[in-house]
Amino acid sequence: TDNAGLVPTLQLTEVINGLANNTRSAIDAISRGVLPDAGMSFEIPKITTMPTVAETAEAGTPSETDQASSFLSVTVKKYAGQQTFSVELLDRTSPLFFNELLNNMSAAYAKATDLAVYTALASGATADATTLTTYPTAAELLGFVSRGAASVYSNTQGFATNILANTSQWANLMTLNDSGRPIYMAAQPSNAGGAVRPDSIRGNVAGLDLYVTANVPSANDTDKDDSMLIINPSAYTWYESPTYRLRAESTANGSVTIGYYGFGAIATKVGAGAFKNNKA
Repeated sequence: TDNAGLVPTLQLTEVINGLANNTRSAIDAISRGVLPDAGMSFEIPKITTMPTVAETAEAGTPSETDQASSFLSVTVKKYAGQQTFSVELLDRTSPLFFNELLNNMSAAYAKATDLAVYTALASGATADATTLTTYPTAAELLGFVSRGAASVYSNTQGFATNILANTSQWANLMTLNDSGRPIYMAAQPSNAGGAVRPDSIRGNVAGLDLYVTANVPSANDTDKDDSMLIINPSAYTWYESPTYRLRAESTANGSVTIGYYGFGAIATKVGAGAFKNNKA
């Protein structure tokens, strides 16, 4: 203690960060597309009326219904953030500072865009007519999956293949058991309801690919409405641009501003392509 300066405290080059990552489960659970290179909106042609075919008597007039189409308009949104700091911090510190800053801005961009997609899916999803008072039991979960699969198929003419769950529902999935044997934590033939692991946010539940997201509003990480979504990924597409960086320097106060941004658009191509749990 008398000669502390002779025993310096060294700093490692690793950085501890338990606040963010680049996971985007809501976006992974739907289809992807490339954003058009110009404009803040774009349109997608959509069939609104199908031609018909019906049993027709000899010499009778065939069924005729004119096919009709319209255009689905999709709005492009910008997702952006910035950091301002002194030139001393940039020029007189380890390069690790700047690299970690860019990594964290990338993680913040991932969270913001994933939350936007989750919000769009949850707001447009069909609510289950069967309400649950608490986290679903194994039997209630199978009922939810079966009703959701039927609803999505009847409304989109396509199959629901994915289920998106928040972390609280994920925890509940890992507790479901049959006389003490975990249903989704085992892979034995006698107990093959799916596969859910505590060390992976991907799995399989009752035939649906599982995606787990923490990118939800803080009040939503419970068993509330839309904490589980059954999804036909073809019914929704996330269109995205590359991400961009801007750098501006001020000679007035010797500061540097770094901007990080990108453009994205969520298209709901077919209504009722998602089905959500309904909290009683």
